[in-house]
Amino acid sequence: MDFTIKTIVAGLVGTNCYILKDNYSDEGIIIDPGDNAAGILAYIRAEKIDVKVIALTHGHFDHIGAVEELRKSLNVPVAVHADDADMLLDGKQNLSAFMGSPMVIKPADIILNDGDCISFGGCSLRVISTPGHTKGGICLYGGGALFSGDTLFAGSVGRTDFPGSSTKDILDSVQNRLSKVSDSTKVFPGHGPTSQMGIERESNPYM
Repeated sequence: MDFTIKTIVAGLVGTNCYILKDNYSDEGIIIDPGDNAAGILAYIRAEKIDVKVIALTHGHFDHIGAVEELRKSLNVPVAVHADDADMLLDGKQNLSAFMGSPMVIKPADIILNDGDCISFGGCSLRVISTPGHTKGGICLYGGGALFSGDTLFAGSVGRTDFPGSSTKDILDSVQNRLSKVSDSTKVFPGHGPTSQMGIERESNPYM
């Protein structure tokens, strides 16, 4: 693996925010900063990481809560899949309105689609479109790692009882769209512990 990974668990539902740093340069990215912007910034500054982008696996409130503070403090672009772009602008779509505190952030700076790449230093993560939990849910794959958002968890998959969710789509995503992810790949989900793709193929009932 050509990058280091720091996990910061934040927010009401324990969202995993991942901070990646290229092993051979100062460049890095942030994935799903759901809360605790101060803690994320403190780590980035301590490690002297030159953040190139904030990447979102989907648009739910628990994955975007620290975006605006980080975008302003670090002056970096925010990237989200095209089909989830509107969720950032609507508290009902990102579900924050149902938590009693509607959250609206500025539009994404980068619109992602299946097959796009997010690069930092000499590293690159490929966008895999994995709808189901949301229409624009994605996984980021590269360097022996899969950042699976709320698509794939250790032993489970993301919820599909939200507006815009689909059980049929999430099963297609984990069974077919992730079929080329190698068994040795380490899985870093949006919530809960890490896993390995081979373990999920053997024991996850949804795969």
